[in-house]
Amino acid sequence: MIIVLACNYKVGQTGHFSCLALQRMGHTVIPVTPTPDAPEEWIKVDPQVDAVSLVNGLNPKPDAFFYVEGSVGAPFLPRRIDELSIPAACWLYDNYLNFRWHKELCALFDHAFFAQLNRVQLARSYGRNNVEWLPFAADEEFHRDFGVARDIDIGYLGTITPQKQKYFAQFEKSGMKVVTNERYYSYDEIGRFYSRCKLVYNILARRDLNVRSFEAPCAGALVVNQGWIDEGARMIFPEGQAAMYHNFDDAPQICRRLLDDDAERKRMAENARKTVLSGHTYRHRMEKVIEALGKGASNGRIARSGDFAAPLAEGLICGHRDFRMRERAAGKLFGGIARSPLRAAASLSKYLLWRVYEKAEKTVWSFGKAPV
Repeated sequence: MIIVLACNYKVGQTGHFSCLALQRMGHTVIPVTPTPDAPEEWIKVDPQVDAVSLVNGLNPKPDAFFYVEGSVGAPFLPRRIDELSIPAACWLYDNYLNFRWHKELCALFDHAFFAQLNRVQLARSYGRNNVEWLPFAADEEFHRDFGVARDIDIGYLGTITPQKQKYFAQFEKSGMKVVTNERYYSYDEIGRFYSRCKLVYNILARRDLNVRSFEAPCAGALVVNQGWIDEGARMIFPEGQAAMYHNFDDAPQICRRLLDDDAERKRMAENARKTVLSGHTYRHRMEKVIEALGKGASNGRIARSGDFAAPLAEGLICGHRDFRMRERAAGKLFGGIARSPLRAAASLSKYLLWRVYEKAEKTVWSFGKAPV
């Protein structure tokens, strides 16, 4: 299959690993990005490139269009995605952070994949029946067990704040040291670091089942996940079998027990490693994407494109603070309303009601904010 892969390119992020996996599978990938410093083989485009013109201008003609979210702080939303003659899919992963516009973006695609199971269920409740669960993954080449000595009891890779440093100091009272990254680790260094760890501690941005949950066990380390996590975590990594879960206050005790019980820790770590390699690599994720794209353009997307739904959704996305494409937002919103004023008004009312729900949810989250 010849696939246009569109994302805000950053090495070591989901779009990068998706591209590598598709190429290893034998597919022809035409990668496009607005990121100017992306590798030479990536086609540089405008952040609002016309998707139809882009696809029609390529030779050979692509079979599918695949958009992957990229957390690089720059807006990227091609125009006329909903009008493509080839099947189109998107993979969105910061669903707890960006659900407000993620649920709208689904309207422009045949297939939408969310990394967080809870948000899949909410998106379907909102009326987006084309959403499926596609969690994060690990790369079997870069995140494998490198067979080095496990000389780190507890490892953590992520942003280090004074609050985190203060929290990790509590572990030292139990005779444990949390080794953190003193600098940014490149994508090809992460697996080697995790291969040195017995345990990997996981703190979540919100409730995200994040990449750390897959990369660390792929390298043979046992993950101690934050207990307040997306429901999908325990489905993939059952507690006591392939992971452990903490509530911050009990984390030092859990880690101490696991380090003292070498056999139990190794048993769970090996279960988790086998789980990832048997069903949760980027190859597995791309197999599901390819299967969906192979079904062709859907009647649902075609209907939304010809009606009010797609332009209204696109207008709401473009008006979001992450995009600030105000002229495009106004044109799409007014265009959608003009096509069907009453149904568009009902859709906007539903959107506003969901905004109230999202704000209330965010308030509830703030009460249970992590101490780090």
